[in-house]
Order: sequence, then C-alpha cells, then structure tokens
Amino acid sequence: MFGNNPFDGAFGLDIGDLSLKLVQLSAAKKQKGQITYKIKNSRQIALPIGYIVNGEIQQPEMVRKKLLQLLDKIGYGKKITSPWVVADLPEPKTFLTSVEFDIPASQITKEDIEFQCQKHLPFDISNAYIDWQIAPQAEDQKTTRVLIGAVEKIAADSYTYLLQSANLQPIALEVEALAIARVLIDQDRSGSGAILDLGATRSAIIIYDKGGVRFSTSLNFSGELINTALAQNLKMDYHKIEEMKIKNGLNYIKEFPNYLKIIDELTQELVAQIKKAFDYYQNHYPNTQPIEKMVICGGMAEMENLLDTLARRLEIPCEFANCYQNIVTKNLPAEYKKTALTMISAIGLAMRATINPYND
Repeated sequence: MFGNNPFDGAFGLDIGDLSLKLVQLSAAKKQKGQITYKIKNSRQIALPIGYIVNGEIQQPEMVRKKLLQLLDKIGYGKKITSPWVVADLPEPKTFLTSVEFDIPASQITKEDIEFQCQKHLPFDISNAYIDWQIAPQAEDQKTTRVLIGAVEKIAADSYTYLLQSANLQPIALEVEALAIARVLIDQDRSGSGAILDLGATRSAIIIYDKGGVRFSTSLNFSGELINTALAQNLKMDYHKIEEMKIKNGLNYIKEFPNYLKIIDELTQELVAQIKKAFDYYQNHYPNTQPIEKMVICGGMAEMENLLDTLARRLEIPCEFANCYQNIVTKNLPAEYKKTALTMISAIGLAMRATINPYND
C-alpha cells in the first residue's frame, strides 16, 4: 500500500547478459489514482561477455563480485544498504501468456491453471514455477482472463542463489515483460498495442490489451547480432563496428557500401518476426483488437532511422517509450534521462519494490 512498504529501501535489479542495472525509488504522491515516484538511485555496471549467456549464469562467482561492486559506494554515490530486492528472470527461460476461462474469477482453481499450463507451456510443468493473476476485466466481459507466467526451476534457483550469495533477500522474481509493461501501460487504457524491447543480446515483443499484458515472445534480433554480422562482412574490429552502428544507424555510408545492406536485411527480418507475432496473437487469442501502435525501448531503440523504418514497414504508429511517465522529472540528472530507454526493466522492478511488492 502507498507509504506502507514493510521492505525499507527495496530496489529493482535487472540482470542482463551484458550488464546489471539497479534502480531505487521512493513513492512521491498520488495523482488521479496513479502513484508517482522519485529516483533515489539509478546505476549500472557492465558484465564481460561470457559471464551470463542467454540468461544462464555461466560464471556465478564473477557475477557475484560485479553485483557487490554495483551495490558498493565506489563510483556510484551512496552505498546500497537495503537487502530487499525485486529482480527479473531471464526472458529466454520464461513463458508468459493469457488464457480465457468461461467461469467467474472466484471459481478458478490452481488445478484449472495447471491444466492450461500443460497445454501451453513449452517445457514440463514439473520443472517450472508457475504464477498467475486475474487480468483487468471490462464490465461487460463474460469470460475471465488470467495471465500466466512460468519459469524453469533451474533458472529461477540460480538467480535466487546469486542474490543470496550477495547478501540480498529477493522478495519477488518477475518475468521481465511484466516489469516493462508496468512502466508503460496505462491501466485505464481501452485499446490494444505493442511494446518492442530491443536489447544488446535479446529482444522481445509484448502485446497488451485493456490495460493488461496478453502475450509476449522473444525475437531473434539484438545489438550483438548486428555487430557480429557487420564484423564478419566488413572485416572490421568489433569496437569500431559498435561505434559505426551507433553513429550511423540505418543510414548509407559511402566508405562502406555494404553496411546499410546488412543492417537493412536484419531489420527486414525483425519486421517479419513482429508481423508473425501479431498474426499469431490475432489468430490464437479470443476477443482481440487491432494493434493500434507500438512503443520502442531498450538499448537499440535509438538507433538512427530505425523508428521511422519500423513505422513505415509495419504500417502502424511507432514512438519511443516514455520510460519516466510515472517519475518526477524535475531536477532529474541529465545522465538519468540519457539512459532511460535502457533502464526500463529496472524501473518497473523498482516500482513493484517500492509499493507492496507482494501484491502486484
């Protein structure tokens, strides 16, 4: 509840393949039923390639040391002293979907959920942790929509062990798509839309409707995928490739004629995957509405000319995500604004950590 969080100083921690990101918030005030927040801490630290691969912790002791460094005061301002954390789970190891039930919410049981999981989960239910919640309902809706999340036990247990080894107490582990959606979806929204999260090592599309997430899936597109393709074709140093990509985006480079061709082919594949996800959603989920727009976040979101290219090829409005729509931005440091699109998962986790993290 507002102003009544038993976990003093709880923060959000986004654990990625190439970085650890931390955000600590304080609840500011309520406006029109919405809570706004102030940023107390926002920091990140890079992870060398190979420490975490596709969400699997390959070097747990090295990741633990980086996590302790992130929590410490050296180079990051005040030391984080609270042990309470809400962390995300690796997106490749999780599954998120929604299911419609023809019975009232009060009559849905654990056995009903497990029966649906056996039909939908891409892995054995006995090897997974399952969580579920009733999605927002329209007054005239005759069915009950349930959002179901699942994670492989081995992945969840490894993340729990990592946090505990750094003297942290996880009060919640959350599917990354839900953390992102918490920041961007207006709970009163009646329309349908999509969130495109473009990361350094992985990307995802999240589809929402009537204020709640309905479907999420991974996409084979990332900053590292682009870097690898460019390095192989242009025979250039990796770091020079990264600088070139950031500077030029989807623009032609006279000195490297093949550059745009490589980038464009990967972008076309991204568009094809997004369209496939949209089609799957429209054809497999009941009572769907057309996707009205798409917002984009993640480290790759600001790649020059990408936003306009996606909007043109998908034929829907596309815009940058407003990652600070729930944050008091007055006197916000410039570096926080600069990194907003990359910190969105950590912000969503911190929002849950700040206000009643057990009841979300």
